[in-house]
Amino acid sequence: MYELNHTLVVKLSKNIHSGEKLLKEACLLPYLRVRLGDIIPLELAKCVVDIDSEQHVILVYEAIPGESMVHRVPSQTLSTHIVCRRLAYILQRVHTMRLPAECAKVVPVYNTPQKWAETILSEVYRLTEMAGSTLQPDLRKTIFEYVDDYAGRLQHYGFTPRLIHGDIDPRNILIDASGYIVGLIDWGEAAVGDPALDYGGLFYVDDHIGNHVLKIQCEEQVKTLLPRLKFHRDLAPLYWVAYGVSNNDHNIVDEGLRLLQAKFRS
Repeated sequence: MYELNHTLVVKLSKNIHSGEKLLKEACLLPYLRVRLGDIIPLELAKCVVDIDSEQHVILVYEAIPGESMVHRVPSQTLSTHIVCRRLAYILQRVHTMRLPAECAKVVPVYNTPQKWAETILSEVYRLTEMAGSTLQPDLRKTIFEYVDDYAGRLQHYGFTPRLIHGDIDPRNILIDASGYIVGLIDWGEAAVGDPALDYGGLFYVDDHIGNHVLKIQCEEQVKTLLPRLKFHRDLAPLYWVAYGVSNNDHNIVDEGLRLLQAKFRS
């Protein structure tokens, strides 16, 4: 991803998988912007180009003025209640949006517990492969046992499938100088699936914010949402390890391993 003069964001796919994500994002952005307004980037252009005999996708959109929550939690400047109401409203608007027919071919639909469980298992295998030898065998085995157990229980939990962002974390939520939420970006992981995944991501913004949004959201009773949310929150550090290894970011790898070991070796 490249940002030009703080006004344009240019994304270039690295491979077929990331190209599919960019095409998905490009399809969804106009519809999301109608529903959610200026917090969604304005798409300016997309194209498929040949580079070294390989097809790559280029997506260009206007940059949203603001900074990610990675370095500053909004509760430091605004009241927590204002921030949480805003987050709850945004997620509810996303989750109650119908999947546009034009995007049906590029946005995956996991509309049963079995399909959702299968994609979770597939994703965990992919992430552990990316993490490689960074994950010790006993930790890897424990993670797979945890996922298998959850996949079995998910048949009893059930959920109402919704359009989800799929990658809620501090990098993808933008705030202004006062801490007001001004952007929700990076829609490459969007799918129709379990909204608990999005609520779980809020806990990596800030524990207090995650808990408060969970209490005030109106989509689902907390007691039914919480067990599914907890699973996704517990596994989030696996993404950090996998992508940290991929990007040679030792800090995020170390933090992800610390959290995984604290959870699965306690």
